[in-house]
Order: sequence, then C-alpha cells, then structure tokens
Amino acid sequence: MENKELNKKILDFLSEAGFFFFATTEDGMPRVRPLLYIEEIKDELIIAISTTKAMAKQIEAKPDFEICASTQERWLRIKGKAQLVTDKEIIAKAMEHPIVKATYTEETIGAHYLVLDSVEYFTLTGEYSCWK
Repeated sequence: MENKELNKKILDFLSEAGFFFFATTEDGMPRVRPLLYIEEIKDELIIAISTTKAMAKQIEAKPDFEICASTQERWLRIKGKAQLVTDKEIIAKAMEHPIVKATYTEETIGAHYLVLDSVEYFTLTGEYSCWK
C-alpha cells in the first residue's frame, strides 16, 4: 500500500474514532494519554505536543510509540518512532489547525513525524489485516 493511501486510511479511521490513545515509555513503563490531533502534512503524519510536557521528554529519550484507537466494532494499532519536526513550514501549517492553535503557542509546539513500523486493523468478530 502506498504511503498516501495508508495515511488516508489511518486518518479516516482516527477521524471516525474521534480520538486515539498515544503510548510512550517513561522509566521502562508505558505512559498513555488520549490525543485528538493528527494530520497529514507534506505526505507525512504529524502530531503536535507541548514541549513543556513530560510526553516530549519521553519521546526525546525513547522515540518508540504505539497508537490505539477504536470504534464500536473495530480498532487500529500503530507502532513506530516519533521524530521531531524542524521544518518551520510544517510547524506553521500545524499551528493553523484549530485544536493546535487553541492549545499551543509558537514557543511551546513540538510537532513530530510518525515513522510507522506497523499498522494493524482488527474487528471484534476476529477480522485482522496488516496495513503495513
């Protein structure tokens, strides 16, 4: 599956789910929190987090992440690594999103590329497919 098609499938699913859970690691233990913002910019999936939060420090120390999201009958699990965005154009584009604009400032936004290792799709009836 092409990157653009995969990103669309992921974004469609996460949009339907409404929010997703993002897991990082801190002191060898998982840390999970709900997130709302994920966007495709320049063919890359981007999340935005505050540089002042523990999550930013966790990603810097260990960039591995896992995302889990579900609807009533289906769920998605995504594993990969988060890489800091330094491209000012991408950061500016992320700042245009209402959720990001209401939550962060130019000084506190920490945007990250999501480099995907695996994307798994499940249904409660046992259907499984690996999108990546």
